Amino acid sequence: QYKKVDMSIITRLMQIVGEKNVLTKDEEKESYSHDETLDLRRYMPEIVLKPNNRNQVRDILILANKERIPITPRGGGTGLSGGAVPLYGGILLSLERMNKILELDKENMMAVLEPGVTNGELQRQVEKYELFYPVNPASLDSCTIGGNVAESAGGANAVKYGITKNYVCGLEAVLPTGKTLRAGGKILKNATNSQFIDILLGSEGTLAVITEITMKLVPLPRVKVDLIVPFDDLGGLCGCALKIINNRLLPTTIELMDRLTIKTCGEFLQKELPFSDAKAHLWIGLDGNKKEEVASMYQSMGEICLDKGALDVFVAEDKPNRDRIWQARQSIHEALVHFNPKMVGNDIVVPRSKVLSLIKGIDSLSRKHSVSFAKFGHLGDGNIHVYILQK
Repeated sequence: QYKKVDMSIITRLMQIVGEKNVLTKDEEKESYSHDETLDLRRYMPEIVLKPNNRNQVRDILILANKERIPITPRGGGTGLSGGAVPLYGGILLSLERMNKILELDKENMMAVLEPGVTNGELQRQVEKYELFYPVNPASLDSCTIGGNVAESAGGANAVKYGITKNYVCGLEAVLPTGKTLRAGGKILKNATNSQFIDILLGSEGTLAVITEITMKLVPLPRVKVDLIVPFDDLGGLCGCALKIINNRLLPTTIELMDRLTIKTCGEFLQKELPFSDAKAHLWIGLDGNKKEEVASMYQSMGEICLDKGALDVFVAEDKPNRDRIWQARQSIHEALVHFNPKMVGNDIVVPRSKVLSLIKGIDSLSRKHSVSFAKFGHLGDGNIHVYILQK
């Protein structure tokens, strides 16, 4: 049985984090009562705390554990699975003030940071050292690295570079008892205590509060190119993605957007997207260090696309055009929510070879029940987002 947060507990919590970092009014707490999960109702925390160091986190956990008060850790609140939602009330522990990059080690290509650093900020800072953090969720400017670890987040670059778990080399976390555990560090091989890291990856804040993360980085690619490839035949589109990978061409990104998604993004951004009347788009990203090698890759990919029935191949080599493409990709969720606030989101993973069967099944349901579905996502790793648009 959980205990309620009473005035005596609030006073003790204020002594830990300072009065200005304690929120108790409903209007202050409202934005912490939900994440971006569309079909989950709001759960108001009894109190919101904003610690700014490990010791404050430890003291909060010790107090809450002793008094049997539930705690929900929170990063940027951009998740789609309810991981940051305080289902049982209690304490909402926002790590937004723990937002410092503690060390950038160019020699070892590592970053040591607090959990509240946003994904986008980490990317911008490491690029100054000609380094690259490849994991890029669509919410990268709002989501935090701590949240990415807790959700084991992925992104469009997963085809070539993998997901968050492939870059976590070390973690520091505080258990509910207040004990601090550390595992790993600025090392690439660790066969002795990596299990602690593996347990926390994807645990959604249920086991411990992450207070420090050591992330592996990679060299920054000198050349980046994106392709938009429109299709009117989904069989050709899906077959194209499989053939590109099977031909030993390794793009960073292979994304799918159906017509409904394309048009919704264009309307939301008030911009006409290329080939918006096509049945679907295949978006391909690739990178490298030599312009000639990247050009050879995208020419080979373009030939495969045309052979599979592509209507055209649009090549974006300059930054303005690439930014335009990525702005549309990163706005998909926001655009669909804007025009369909009651929609239901689904995150489905199948083998790459089964994506076409998945889409055909969804289209069959759409016709049978007269319901619209928006389909988009990471075709390259079989992860498709399917949004049910309620009338």
